[in-house]
Amino acid sequence: MKYRSVIFIVFLSMLFSCYNLGWYKSQSLEAADNLSLEEPKLVIGRSNSMPVFKSGEESHLIIPIQNIHDGEAQNINVSLLIDDVAKFPFELEKMSLQTGMSSIGGHRTESAIFFDVKVASTAESKIYPIGVKVDYTSQNGNQGQSSGNIYVKIENEQKTPGLILAGIQMENEQIDSGESQTIELKIKNDGHLTARDIAIKLAGFTANGLRLDQPLDTFHLKEFKGQEFKYIPFKIYADPAMESGTYPLDLIMKYKDEFNKDYSKEEKLYLTVEGSGPEGKNKKATPRLIINNYFYGGEYAVAGEVFSLSMSLFNTSQVKALSNIKLSLSSEENIFSPVNSSNSIFIDNIPAAGTMSQSIKLKPKMDAANKTYNITVDIEYEDEKGNKYTAKELIGIPVAQPVKLIFSDIEAPPQLFAGTPVGISLDFYNTGRTLIRNLIISTEGDFDIQDGNVFVGNLEAGKSDYYDVTITPSKEGKLTGKVLFDYDDDTGKHYQVEKSFKLEVMKAAPPPADIPPPDMEEAGAARWKKPAIIGSGILVVAVTAFILRRRQLRKKEEVSLDE
Repeated sequence: MKYRSVIFIVFLSMLFSCYNLGWYKSQSLEAADNLSLEEPKLVIGRSNSMPVFKSGEESHLIIPIQNIHDGEAQNINVSLLIDDVAKFPFELEKMSLQTGMSSIGGHRTESAIFFDVKVASTAESKIYPIGVKVDYTSQNGNQGQSSGNIYVKIENEQKTPGLILAGIQMENEQIDSGESQTIELKIKNDGHLTARDIAIKLAGFTANGLRLDQPLDTFHLKEFKGQEFKYIPFKIYADPAMESGTYPLDLIMKYKDEFNKDYSKEEKLYLTVEGSGPEGKNKKATPRLIINNYFYGGEYAVAGEVFSLSMSLFNTSQVKALSNIKLSLSSEENIFSPVNSSNSIFIDNIPAAGTMSQSIKLKPKMDAANKTYNITVDIEYEDEKGNKYTAKELIGIPVAQPVKLIFSDIEAPPQLFAGTPVGISLDFYNTGRTLIRNLIISTEGDFDIQDGNVFVGNLEAGKSDYYDVTITPSKEGKLTGKVLFDYDDDTGKHYQVEKSFKLEVMKAAPPPADIPPPDMEEAGAARWKKPAIIGSGILVVAVTAFILRRRQLRKKEEVSLDE
């Protein structure tokens, strides 16, 4: 019995020991699990190879990200950092700068992928650093962030746009002095990329040398594809006095690439001129008839008024006479009309190096606006062999509307007394078709003037106003005065007109001869008080009637002007 009890006690001890061993083992495993939940740590771009891209190609940008700790990183967001857009090798127009990843386990490496990135065509061949930022969450719910750089290599085999002068095409190998010839500049885009917003300018012309024989010296093109050729025409005239030789001109080309980067290039081109012979004459030169001077009688033509246009015609040829010359004149908006003639002028002959003057009477339209209008002169002529030629000249003539300022008669009271202030006035009107500017009105005369200078400013066409001033005659008799109007027209021309007037001034009433004694003062006051009141009333009525009559007359005149 005792033996059985001992065995039972040993069994319970073993059972209890096994239970404690399982509990300790469970606690140890739980502690180990707690140790594995450390924070993750991400390292960007740890790789054995550098990605290589070619300019202009589309590919995927793969960025390796390694978790060097045991803890798992979750909800990962990867962003590309751009400090300078000009140094970023990829096109940003359709590119996303962020991508996401679900998780990276402990001691694992995953790749963030940016799909369909395109390398800029203008990216230079070199190694580019790209900043990367990674935001994530740990299993413990903590926020984490890592940043670093990756490096990509760009290889660019495409050339940026580059415009060059590839040649000059001419009908003849040289330009004869005294003659024009069209040259065509052969321009090539020596790059692979398209040039945009191109401006091609020819410069370096001189008054006595090579001159441009066309209105514009610059050609504008929207685009110029890589390896493409274009021909740009310029018409060049060689002065008759030029000697044989080679003369330089400047070719200036400005343009942009597809990403609005500006480029500029200048080149010299050389043209050969066949100059005058021993006698200073080039017999092969084409004769030219030009208008070397013109005159129309003043600074401008007045709208609605006839004027004479005189033109001097010069035959630039030193050896060839010109005949059967016809000049045809036309004007923009048909502003000018010939008077007592047609719009054509005929000339029989102008000798070599000769000059001849011709004139024609023209009349601008009455309602022509104040500005400069062009007259086009089309010239037809022949040389001694019957060869026909044409030319065109432009003459600019400013036209101005006449200024018309009129005014009424001076209005003044019927009786004026020396030493008594009185008001005079007049009305004035702009009856022309143009603005009157800086109008100033003043009064001068043998009397004292109060507030006589008035600045009206601008008076529009068809508008009216009035002027009044207070004067005080200092003596009796006939006094003279004048109202001055100073103003400018649209061309800046100054005008001054005056309106003269005469006034009949009566002697001032003498003061009372005697002063009544005190006992008679009250009686005297009673005698003159009533007539004074009556006289004052009559004066007020008279002045009021004068003012009302003046306003009535002004209204009638304004109505008649409107009608």
